[in-house]
Amino acid sequence: MRNQTTDLMQVCSDSQGLLEKLLSCIQQVIILTDLEGKIVFACKAVSKVLGFTPDELLGKNLSVIFTPEDLTYLYSNLLHMAREDKPFEGEIMLIRKNETRFLAFVAFCSHLDLSHEKSVIVISIQDIDKQKQLEKAFKGTHYEDLIKIANGIAHELRNPLMSIGGFANRLFRSRKTTGDQQKYYDYIIDNLKKIEGLVKKVELFARVPKPCFSEASIKELIEKAIQPYQKHIEEQHIDLTTNIDETKLFVDKDLVISALSMLIENALDALPDGGSALIKSEKKDNQYRLYLIDAGSGISPENLPFIFNPFFSTKADRAGIDLPVVKRIMESHGGQIEVSSKPEEGTTFVLQFPLERRRSIRISRL
Repeated sequence: MRNQTTDLMQVCSDSQGLLEKLLSCIQQVIILTDLEGKIVFACKAVSKVLGFTPDELLGKNLSVIFTPEDLTYLYSNLLHMAREDKPFEGEIMLIRKNETRFLAFVAFCSHLDLSHEKSVIVISIQDIDKQKQLEKAFKGTHYEDLIKIANGIAHELRNPLMSIGGFANRLFRSRKTTGDQQKYYDYIIDNLKKIEGLVKKVELFARVPKPCFSEASIKELIEKAIQPYQKHIEEQHIDLTTNIDETKLFVDKDLVISALSMLIENALDALPDGGSALIKSEKKDNQYRLYLIDAGSGISPENLPFIFNPFFSTKADRAGIDLPVVKRIMESHGGQIEVSSKPEEGTTFVLQFPLERRRSIRISRL
């Protein structure tokens, strides 16, 4: 086998035409450049993937297929790594001749001749745009169907709820009332408010808006999220401690306040007889981590894997929509939520926000 490989390499070395034909048969884009990024060879697949003919690329700089925002750091870093004989593989946004963008899996490697006279950088490019779209569509089909159903139910409930509330109020005001009737009316109105709140949460789950990012103080957002529950916290004798660094992140303020409010409400539900809860933060690697810890009843191990599933709940008076909403909000921010819990000891939720959404290779020189 080794002799056959050696013979093939020798034949390719002796016949430049054969080497070019072999490279042209490869469906992925293969481009060769010198150490400065000047293109010295491009296989025929560049026409299909990049829109250039091989001849159009010859003599041009490889930067022609990189997006403007990646020229300063990412492109320079990839060339630097190649010169240092450090290979690179990863997903990169590239640009075609017609200026449309696409996601590509790109590999950089180099062949360094000691004299540097024949040194080349080898670039392999695979268009994975359609593949990513198919993966997303396949993964999200059932989930999207569930979202549509939830949205339909919320829409159907909203108008009848408003009518019921309005007629109940008219009937109550149109006649003399006794103490029992006042109690019944208050019960109807309180439960209508609960259902209306649930409808709003379902609508938020079904239509989480695209985040409108702006710089915000996380400490201030937490204070705003706690404020509506302050009376409940005092009445239930809950010791809620916050230990938050003064940090500013680019987030959607309203969405993050909604997510924090739902987690705070969840923690308070776990402390019906009082107790302690803690909100703290830390920076780790490229993440800002927000911990919401309660010393409540905890979640059983058999239920823990399902708590982010829509409409899963272990409580008869809960619809199981809060945590899925929080998960969707965090995903819309490029972050994630994690949970750990022990029965009778408490539960910890961790919100992880990216401090910088771009990889370091894109934002600073190596």
